[in-house]
Amino acid sequence: MASVIEFSHRALGGVVSALIASTLIVWAGSSRWDRRVVGAGAAILMLLAAQIVLGAVTVALELPTMVVLAHLGLAMLLLGALVLVAVQVWRSTEDADQPAIPGASPTFRHMAIGATVAVYVLVLSGAFVRASGASWACVGFPACNGEALPLGANRLIDIQLLHRVLAYAVAAHLAIVLIRAWRRERRVPGVASAATVVGAALVVQIAIGAGMVSTGVPPLSQVLHVAGAAALWSSTVALAALAARGAPVGLADASPVQPGTAGAAEGLSVSTTVAAYVSLTKPRVVSLLLVTTLAAMVIAAEGMPPIHLVLLTLLGGALGAGGANAINCWLDRDIDAVMHRTVWRAIPSGVLRAEDALRFGIILGIASFVVLAAFVNLLSALLTMAALLFYVLIYTRWLKRSSAQNIVIGGAAGAVPPLVGWAAVTGEISLLAVYLFAIVFYWTPPHFWALSLLIKEDYRRAGVPMLPVVRGDRETHQQILLYSVVLVALTGVVFGAALLDVVYLVSALALGGLLILYAVRLRREATLAAARRMFKFSMLYLALLFCAMAIDRVL
Repeated sequence: MASVIEFSHRALGGVVSALIASTLIVWAGSSRWDRRVVGAGAAILMLLAAQIVLGAVTVALELPTMVVLAHLGLAMLLLGALVLVAVQVWRSTEDADQPAIPGASPTFRHMAIGATVAVYVLVLSGAFVRASGASWACVGFPACNGEALPLGANRLIDIQLLHRVLAYAVAAHLAIVLIRAWRRERRVPGVASAATVVGAALVVQIAIGAGMVSTGVPPLSQVLHVAGAAALWSSTVALAALAARGAPVGLADASPVQPGTAGAAEGLSVSTTVAAYVSLTKPRVVSLLLVTTLAAMVIAAEGMPPIHLVLLTLLGGALGAGGANAINCWLDRDIDAVMHRTVWRAIPSGVLRAEDALRFGIILGIASFVVLAAFVNLLSALLTMAALLFYVLIYTRWLKRSSAQNIVIGGAAGAVPPLVGWAAVTGEISLLAVYLFAIVFYWTPPHFWALSLLIKEDYRRAGVPMLPVVRGDRETHQQILLYSVVLVALTGVVFGAALLDVVYLVSALALGGLLILYAVRLRREATLAAARRMFKFSMLYLALLFCAMAIDRVL
């Protein structure tokens, strides 16, 4: 019977894939190959291809928990993308001569987007409950095994309870969104109808979930619960897409306004608003932090840790770093508004309200602590929260505007991720973990001072006392060289303490030699081109150094 079900799933997947591809081709053709249409179609086809590959990997690896979870998550993204296409097709068939479509209020757009994100996270958490075997941990509804919230009884019960608490929070948020849709956004075509569908899907899904935990989680209930999750997700995506109708498409249409003004985010599309929130987290900065986190985990485990531990730790770390960066954008909105490099960030450009960015950052920070404390360990959660608070309160709020040594001391926040990765695997902090922290700590000044040379006039205009502004370029060049030498010496101490072996030593010396060479050339040439080369190589240096550490420990 299991093989028949599996074969049927594969066959149906093939048919659906063919239908999706043909639909996109017809859509693109009927739209006269509009660039946005072609781009959306290409993105969906990439999602489809990734889903097919991930499905093959899932089967080949015999259904590991986190791969199954990723497979479902990608399927939901594909479903959501197709819903967006359906809304766009419906819009394109409307009479071009009719009056302009009224758009929903910015507040409602944000609420609807938040609902889609919340429902997606809820769906993934439900899948994790099923994949981890926690479905049977709590019997009864709304109580769990006869108790209200028996947290700490065991890990499976905690997983089930956290899913329930998240479901309650999402349901409350959806209820607020639906009430507003019915009462204040009915003028937007389709919004009231979509809200009705979302409400019906929510009620049915709650009923199915309550029935499941009250009747022993029968297979039919599980299937219905997954179907209900798909219905709730897709209808919520449709509601958010309809709420954005009639809005301009891109950031280029928005001119800078006073940071945090009430007119921010007026008339923006869903994709633009989502992109603005993502930009608050500074993804490129976060990605480098996650590299050091992952490398520290591999070093601590002397191999690849369990995939679920890796994913949850990286998720918690990304949420924490993203939350810190979002709050940083809120605190620095006045500075960003006068710097050429940052004037088009989400708050100074008027895409997002300052208070919305602050709430977003706080939510990410809380979510980070919950994820790490519940699914990794308390030490990693506390370290991440400490880094967030240090970055926001010590660096951004105090040192950045008061001392030329701001980045030297403030760099400690960016050096915490290796400690988080180490703690996630071992539950403690060892000597090698402290060295990893120190390496990132001493790497930060030459890296950031190279960047500050490139945007010195911006900092001068904003009144930020970065080293090139208050001490001049020559002193900055000397400090970059000095810290680079100290950093390379520190990497040698790690080998001298017998914490890592020859593969690491060779890599550290080669990379360190290049770093010092770039610093020497910067001091001699004293040009912006040399500063740019130093800045770019410093990022590569840190990533490659931590990769070399991980390889050395595994070998």
